[in-house]
Amino acid sequence: MLAQPIDGTLEQPGTLGPDMARPACFDMPGGLRVVMTEGEAGLIPQRGGKMLPPPMIRVALPRVGGDARQLIIFRAEAATKPIDLLARDGRSVGRVEAKDFASLDRAALTQGLDATGKLRLVRQMLDVCRDLFQLRHDTNFGRFCRAILADIDANPRVVAAEAVVSQHLALMSAPLAVGEVTDLFVVGDRGIATATFNPLKIERGRGLFLLERAQLKPGNLLVMVGADGLATARIAALPQTPFLTWLQNNKPLAAATRRFVMRCVGEAATGDASAAALLRELELFQPATRRNLTDRRAPLGAGIDLLVADGKGGIFVKGWVRDPHQLMQSATLRATGLPAVRLDETWLCFPRPDIDKHYDGRAMARGFVAFLPEAGQPRGQARLELQLGSGAVLEILAGPAMGSPVELRDAVLGAVPPEYLTTDAIARVIAPAAESLHVQHLAARRAPDLVQLGTPVDQPRYSIIIPLYRNLDYLRFQLGSFAIDPVMAETEIIFVLDSPEQRAELVHFLSGLHQLYRLPLTILIMSANFGYAAANNAAAGIARGQFLLLLNSDVVPESAGWLPKLAAPLLQQKKAVATGARLLFDDQSLQHAGMRFTRDAGGHWLNLHYHKGAPRDFAPALETRAVPAVTGAALLVRREAFRKVGGFTEDYIIGDYEDSDLCLKLRQAGGEIFYCPEAVLFHFERKSINRHAGYQRSVAGLYNRWLAGQRWHAAMLDLCSRFDTMTDGAGA
Repeated sequence: MLAQPIDGTLEQPGTLGPDMARPACFDMPGGLRVVMTEGEAGLIPQRGGKMLPPPMIRVALPRVGGDARQLIIFRAEAATKPIDLLARDGRSVGRVEAKDFASLDRAALTQGLDATGKLRLVRQMLDVCRDLFQLRHDTNFGRFCRAILADIDANPRVVAAEAVVSQHLALMSAPLAVGEVTDLFVVGDRGIATATFNPLKIERGRGLFLLERAQLKPGNLLVMVGADGLATARIAALPQTPFLTWLQNNKPLAAATRRFVMRCVGEAATGDASAAALLRELELFQPATRRNLTDRRAPLGAGIDLLVADGKGGIFVKGWVRDPHQLMQSATLRATGLPAVRLDETWLCFPRPDIDKHYDGRAMARGFVAFLPEAGQPRGQARLELQLGSGAVLEILAGPAMGSPVELRDAVLGAVPPEYLTTDAIARVIAPAAESLHVQHLAARRAPDLVQLGTPVDQPRYSIIIPLYRNLDYLRFQLGSFAIDPVMAETEIIFVLDSPEQRAELVHFLSGLHQLYRLPLTILIMSANFGYAAANNAAAGIARGQFLLLLNSDVVPESAGWLPKLAAPLLQQKKAVATGARLLFDDQSLQHAGMRFTRDAGGHWLNLHYHKGAPRDFAPALETRAVPAVTGAALLVRREAFRKVGGFTEDYIIGDYEDSDLCLKLRQAGGEIFYCPEAVLFHFERKSINRHAGYQRSVAGLYNRWLAGQRWHAAMLDLCSRFDTMTDGAGA
């Protein structure tokens, strides 16, 4: 272990020379060991004729002059027996005995590396090593990483936190010396943390950073990784100034900083009372540009919360009116370029308890939403005119709708509490605006980036497509199960990242798993989050397998050999075009044994899983059979059949009903859908979609349900009559 596990010079018994002929072996903090050589590329470590057991890292660090320093990092217990180092051609390079390991020569890691090598070393230590070996909170490892950073950048800038944002968050500024920041770490005595929010770029090449206050201990290092390399800054002092005071003293930055902090704090405010209070105070002290009637002493109050032009001539409006004395006779929307429109003749009203709180809690405020088709494109600021009985007019100015099409789409979907939405209201008010904004969002797509890890499988039989959004928690288990399955030798694995802000995190994470398991992996990085359907379609466009397996990232096979079992009906039944697996909850009860359609008391069409919640070996769920549909969590489909029907329909929003829509399209084209109980997988369901704020705060599910019902009513009615005998039994 380290001779001096503190900042400063570590014991260095010797350094690697440029012509080193044998491996150097060192103990690292955190119970790790490292073997390194110069110039010999791609060494393979073996113990007893077999690869070292995972976890293990092999990485090449480019050096000045063109060669590379090779590192192999593993747990100390893996070195209890001699380790043989083999070159790629099988030639023996050397043998490492347990006695060969000495106190770490830190210079051996850093000396002679070029800029790429230094960046790769830092990322390996702060990201891959930290997570792969569970060293996030290891004190010695944190100090060791600080020492490496000091070797690379001996004179980091000193930065001080400037403002207290909430109980848990603080604001600071620092130079953005690395271009656009892709990764942000804080390294201190308590370990290594990843910063939650990327910085806001401000003038003169500086950025505003919102960090956890616990990370701002003086002496901790802020590590920025970006397109132009890496830079470090030493944190000098804790903040004292309240954020609102700081904002008032930095007026040129006020508007951008306010939006930045509100967005970040809104994501992190759960359980933080001071953060929730700040959001409300910002609305009061630094309001967005709009004019509402909110004086508590006035006999009538009103406001416009949202006014969105949908890009096709329609306008969506959300607002509220509080009129306890019934003074208002009409409400008319006016703007340059628009005809005057009476909103009160068409709007949908619902309670607004959030407004009532402003008026001492008395329930008198009415919220409203309206959609005005073919209204036109407003030029300038729109206004709502409230006409009183005397003829007097009160004017309310609507602030500009700030945000991208997807942000405005989600605002429309979140405008009305679901309990106040009827089918008619969705069709008349919500759907037209949401649909148009969703089309605009999809139109902004750029071609996804492709990252290939390892040599792709030649002529794969299967292509597994795994869309990813935020949640990477189960990938280690999923790929671990793939690694012990011989079928994966003829299988192409494609990940589709629908949250591109995680690009660096995912690529490094999967690179580590690729090094462990040697499975070739293809990664598609979407240019933005365009939803489940678009992600799968993008991957299907490059997939080469005869069969496409559409698999959720939170689905883990129970054992090897499941994929040929899932494919069996497709090989045995000519009309079979898709199959679905038997999916289990983590308590071994059934999550999916096929899917059927039914209507609730309100006449809305629903997707239900056969026998959901029944024991895993419930007899009716053990029969291979045709079913109306299967879930997209683990759906195997013929590639040509998938492409023939155009893949997934992309006008469903965020992720719901796309799988049943696909099954209905396949049926419409003459195919049959089968449930295959022999293929057993665990499904830790909805772990990604539950992280989607737009889904959680909106009526996207109700919109998708309405859309599916409009499109497939007759087909689902027919399937109900064909499969009604299968609904007997628990969980049906």
